[in-house]
Amino acid sequence: MRRGQFPNPTFLNKAEGIRKERHTRFVVTAVIVTVLILAGVFIKIGADMQSVYERDFPDLVGAATSTSTENTETERSYAELPTSSEQTEETGGETEEILAPVIVTETVEETIDMTDLTAQVFTEQDPFYFRNSYPLQTISHEQRDVLLDYLKQSVQDYIMSNPNERICFRYINLDNGETTGINDLEPIIPAGAFALPIEMTYWHRVSLGFGDPDYTVTYDGSYVPGNSSVIVSDYPVGKMFYLRTLANMAVSRNDDYALSVILDRCYGIDTVWSYISGISGYINYTEPSTYTDYRGILMSGEGRTSCYDMAAYAEALYYGYIRDPETYRPLINDLYYSEIRSPFSTSFGEDTPVLHVSGRNETFNAYTDIAIIDAEEPIVLIVYSECSSLDRAQTIQADISGLVAQYIDSCH
Repeated sequence: MRRGQFPNPTFLNKAEGIRKERHTRFVVTAVIVTVLILAGVFIKIGADMQSVYERDFPDLVGAATSTSTENTETERSYAELPTSSEQTEETGGETEEILAPVIVTETVEETIDMTDLTAQVFTEQDPFYFRNSYPLQTISHEQRDVLLDYLKQSVQDYIMSNPNERICFRYINLDNGETTGINDLEPIIPAGAFALPIEMTYWHRVSLGFGDPDYTVTYDGSYVPGNSSVIVSDYPVGKMFYLRTLANMAVSRNDDYALSVILDRCYGIDTVWSYISGISGYINYTEPSTYTDYRGILMSGEGRTSCYDMAAYAEALYYGYIRDPETYRPLINDLYYSEIRSPFSTSFGEDTPVLHVSGRNETFNAYTDIAIIDAEEPIVLIVYSECSSLDRAQTIQADISGLVAQYIDSCH
C-alpha cells in the first residue's frame, strides 16, 4: 500500500480533540448565558414585586432591613411609649398588640391614634356574689330596738352639733327590714349618685331587648354639664365606646358624659322617672322642689330626690339582683368595682364589700354616697351633706357610717 493512501491517525486524534473542546466551550457558554438571562428575569420580577409591596404595605417597608442603628432608635422610642397597663388604664379596655420591629415614625403614630378611636371591648371582671349566710345576732330583739333608737339619737346629735351643714341620712337592713333615718324626706341634690336609678332603668330595658350594650357610640365633643368626665378630658373627638363601657364609667368613675349617653338610651329622664317612681317617688325628680340649703338660702329647682327614695332604689336593686342576677349583674359588678373609694369602707373595714356610687355638685356643695354594704348583715346606707368641701363631706360620711357600723357590730 502506498504511503498517504489513508488519513494520518495522529491528525485525526488532534482534530477530534479540537472538536470536543469547541463543543464543551459552547455548552458552558450557553449555560452561563442562560443563567444570566434567568437571573435578570428574577431580578426584574423581584423589582416589580417590591413596587407592589411598597404600594400596598407602606408601613412595613424597611422593617426587615433595619440596621443596628435603626433598632437602637426603635428601642429608645418604645421606652417612651406607655406600657400595656398604662394603655389599659387610658382606654379602659383591650390594648392593640404592637409587633416588633417597627420603626416609630410620624406615620406610625398617626396609625396608632386612628386605631385608638375604635371602641375597646369591655372585659367583665369576676362576678360579685353576696354572702350565702350571715352570723346570728347575739342580743334579744328588745335590746336591738334600744340600740336602734340609740343609733338614731347619735346621728341626730351629730347633725345638731354641725348647724352650718345640712346632713341627711337613711339606713335599711336588707336582712330583717328595719329602717331609720334623719332628714331622709328632705330634697337633696344627688348629682352623679343618680346614676343608680338611671342604670337600673337601663339594665331593665336591656332585659327587654332595648339598648344593646354592644352598640357603639361616638364621642362628638358636645358640652356635658357636670363636674367630671374622663372621656371629655382625656379622649379625642371621634373616640368610640360600647354602651357597656359607658354604663361602667358612669358608675365606677362618675363620668358625666357616659351617664348622659345612658340616660339618652333610656329615652330621657321622663322614661327613667316613669320606671323608678313605681319603686319610690316621695320627691319627683322631674319637678321643682323647694327647700332651704345649708347656707339658709331658699332654693327651688328640678333634679332633686331624697335619701328615702335613693335608699329604696338601692333596696330594689338588691332584691332585683337576688331574683334576676343575669339582668342586674353588670350594675352590681360596676358598683362593687368602683374606682372611687367610699368613706364607708373606713368604718366597716376594707374586707367588707361596699357596692357604692357617689355624687358631688360643686356648685351647690352637695355630696352624696349611697351603698349596699355586705357586712355582718346586708344593709343600704346613704349619707348626704351640704358643706364647705368634698373633704369635709367625706369626713361626715365616715363619721355617720362609723355609728352604723358600731350598731351592727353591737348586735353580734
